[in-house]
Amino acid sequence: MGEIKKKESTADKIAARAVRKQETVHTENETIGKFSSNPRAKDKQISARVNGTTYSKFRKICDARGLTSNACLNMLITDFVRENKDILDD
Repeated sequence: MGEIKKKESTADKIAARAVRKQETVHTENETIGKFSSNPRAKDKQISARVNGTTYSKFRKICDARGLTSNACLNMLITDFVRENKDILDD
């Protein structure tokens, strides 16, 4: 016949929850560490004032290409640096 399951005590439930929480925190810390140790991590932020019409056209082009404005700006900056790297080679 069927077995009668013994109910878990509140203390056991609290202990099990603490273990699960610790495992989650450990995993999150590993993930954060992985991204923060990446030498190519994006840690700089820029701000620019642009003409409203130009920005509107820029956004439409980004949307048409399936890109975010941030991704497109990163590509533009990367291309600019690549084309002008000889200036840095003194």
